[in-house]
Amino acid sequence: MRRKNPAFPVTCLFLTAAFCFLVAQSVRIPSGFGNPEYIGELASRSGALNLVASVYLDGRLYDTIFELIVFSVAVLGVRFYLSERKPSARPAPIPESHVVRASAEVLFPFILLLGIYLTAYGGLSPGGGFAGGTVAASGLMLCTIAIGANAVARRIGQASLERLEWGLPLAVIALAIVPTFLGNPPLAEILPTGRGGGIFASGSILLYNLLIGIKVFIGSWIVIHGFIEHRGEI
Repeated sequence: MRRKNPAFPVTCLFLTAAFCFLVAQSVRIPSGFGNPEYIGELASRSGALNLVASVYLDGRLYDTIFELIVFSVAVLGVRFYLSERKPSARPAPIPESHVVRASAEVLFPFILLLGIYLTAYGGLSPGGGFAGGTVAASGLMLCTIAIGANAVARRIGQASLERLEWGLPLAVIALAIVPTFLGNPPLAEILPTGRGGGIFASGSILLYNLLIGIKVFIGSWIVIHGFIEHRGEI
């Protein structure tokens, strides 16, 4: 099996961790954090109707960034650990089912659309980048069952997606640091917020959700494909 060079993703992770450390050093947690009054003020400031999104993508954004790093480390571990292991005995392939294939062709666009909706509207309703990215990745899993992992990898351009996946944490960090160039503290809003109820009302929360959703979507697929490559087609 061809060995994969981990230098690029490892470098991205170290740079991301360094950025997070610098940001964390400048963050001060308000003494009233957790009180209903503070949460209400936070929701009003962020413009998000979803109070959970106001907390994890505004008041505690640095926590979310570290969670994204943990996810990246998990993807890195699966990808490169399995690449160094001998594949297990290949099981006999399951005969292709035309019913499953037809179902995948019909359902995949709707699953992908649902993932995009959950991601984009995470500031207004339950959802967000983590949930939306996972739902969208389940659509790729359905396609994998229908036509095989290698066929899916060729269609989605896996090599390009892998490079994009390692750069997304840096994009999130860069977005969090941009306010410092505008004279504001890191993690501050860089987009105007509006009244709750509109998709653009939550300002930067929409951008964070989209970046996280893409990251989780691609990372989940890399994990799925890594296990399938190791075990054999499902």
